[in-house]
Amino acid sequence: MKILIIDYDAGTALFGGDTHAFDLAVEWKKSGIKPLIVAADYSYLRKRNPEKPQLGQIQEQEGIPFLWIKTPSAADREKKILRGTRPFEKGIRRSMPVIADWKPDAVMLSSRHLLGGRIAAKIAGQLGALLLFDVRRVYPEHLQEVLEYAPGHYLIRRFYRMQKKLYKKSDQVLSVYSRLAEHMAALGADPKKFFPVPQAIPDRFLGEHRPPQRHMDFVDRYREKGYFVCLAGGDIDKDQGLEAFIESAALAPREVLFVLAGNGVFKSQLKRLVKEKGLANVLFLDGVLPDQLVDLYGRADCIYVGLRPYRWHRYGADVSRILLAMAGGVPVVCQADIPKNPVETAGCGAVVPSKNVQDLAKALTRIAILPKEKRMEMGQKGKSYVLEHAGIAGQAAEYWRALQKTAEEKKTGGQ
Repeated sequence: MKILIIDYDAGTALFGGDTHAFDLAVEWKKSGIKPLIVAADYSYLRKRNPEKPQLGQIQEQEGIPFLWIKTPSAADREKKILRGTRPFEKGIRRSMPVIADWKPDAVMLSSRHLLGGRIAAKIAGQLGALLLFDVRRVYPEHLQEVLEYAPGHYLIRRFYRMQKKLYKKSDQVLSVYSRLAEHMAALGADPKKFFPVPQAIPDRFLGEHRPPQRHMDFVDRYREKGYFVCLAGGDIDKDQGLEAFIESAALAPREVLFVLAGNGVFKSQLKRLVKEKGLANVLFLDGVLPDQLVDLYGRADCIYVGLRPYRWHRYGADVSRILLAMAGGVPVVCQADIPKNPVETAGCGAVVPSKNVQDLAKALTRIAILPKEKRMEMGQKGKSYVLEHAGIAGQAAEYWRALQKTAEEKKTGGQ
């Protein structure tokens, strides 16, 4: 079977960025499935972009065939949405002879911002292929709450209509948002089309690589001095709920040290907050590479992960950040209001309500006073859960199972 994946921001292991489509394609290829990724030749999410891609031709990138589409550069996601949609869809239309000659059996839209949604439906219709909608954002909530667009903005209306239409036109809707069927039903789509898939983290985050030795040595030194190190890592942005993390430092015992390892535009604001509160038990480190986070997490006594409360979390959430923390093998304190929190499922730490500073401080204190053996046992539960339930191979297998189910139902007329 051949699967055409349309993902504007698709990255690779070397290019970085959004590697969701690439990771699935790698696993599918191992099973004999033939993937082809259609992506923009420029994405601000990637650490680097293809230098001179073969436009209008299929070329292999790290073993996976790509069809690159010429798009304008954009410094951020807002400009990408405004400037990239039309050139991307126009470029795909021009590449239709190549796509038609490749003869996909299924077309899957997996774009985080629905870029390419209309053309994906058109390709599937023209070629008689199955149309799969891999939902990775809920609209219009995402535009309103994350990108802070005004309710009357034309993109709010456009994305709302586009997602509603894709729900109805798709043969199957897939998502890690476990309750997305409720959103589909609210928009008048058939909730029976929904197929939940598990969240996963790529194998490269768990494999062998160069560890962040300087950061690890830093954490080790403070632990040797008798501090209980609670660490938060990754990109420092508003989505992580790090204000509560810092504010809880004022309520925690002196021996609890709060360490933030990461970079981002929000970092300077957090440093000001620490200064205003006169906190001596909060330290900042530079960020490490994404695939080095698990090594660093494993050196701490406890990991903090926060998710900013959003309205769409009632349908579910992307928990990859939580799973990455659990993979470190130490207790995790997660501050999030989401269904099916993996920390709670695995029993590897504590879950506290969003923005509740006092409950967060109490949870950290409870874990800090546990015997070391108990903490190790708790952390191992999280690591074991990730290895057993959050592998990319398992996720790819579920996508494939959904595709087979959809193909069989279409063949038999849904009976």
